[in-house]
Amino acid sequence: MRNRDPVFDYLPVEDADGNLIGLLSNYAVGAASRDGDSETVGDQMDPLSEADLIGAGTPIVALISRIRRKPFLVVSDQEIIGMVAWSDLQKLPVRASLFALVTGFELTMYETIRRQFEKQVNWTEHLDKGRLCMAEKEYRDQCKRGSDVDLLLCTQFCDKRDILIKSFGFAVGKQELKRKFGAIEQVRNDVAHSNNYAMTFEQAEKLRTTLADLGELRRLINSLAR
Repeated sequence: MRNRDPVFDYLPVEDADGNLIGLLSNYAVGAASRDGDSETVGDQMDPLSEADLIGAGTPIVALISRIRRKPFLVVSDQEIIGMVAWSDLQKLPVRASLFALVTGFELTMYETIRRQFEKQVNWTEHLDKGRLCMAEKEYRDQCKRGSDVDLLLCTQFCDKRDILIKSFGFAVGKQELKRKFGAIEQVRNDVAHSNNYAMTFEQAEKLRTTLADLGELRRLINSLAR
């Protein structure tokens, strides 16, 4: 395991008949080596359980919600066809899913603001002058290019966040709301600019928490202005 490049954190373990029966971690191998033990792979492996399995058709977002240090074995048609781990969260399919998820969340923010202000005071009153000027400049530029947009579409994620927080009575405190919105925006920026967001397991756990907050906020925002 140590001589592979890249180093493997886990390897699946087979019995004499070729059946997968467990997972062997690099940590267990290292610990046994340091202790000078002469134990076998079977002694050091983690026995396979149903919790170690995940379906090949499982949505990526659902995988992130279950992410853990130990990898999952991927099952298709009752056969194990591969392995997926938290370190795979940096790969292109995950990035594409995350970008679509956060973009959908921002569209939810946009639609809710439109519903709220359709017959009420204009949402522009909830933006400071500098942010509004930036949105108006973008709107003019889009119009010159022939784009069919409205002014609200030309605002940034943080603008929509501030409009929502100032316009609705959320049960969550403003600072906590800003923290959650900020973490979601950071995921969007990291994905859009090809930055790393899950280089460590701690970052992967933070991503899992952020997506849980995104789902909660989206349900809450969808219920507003109805």
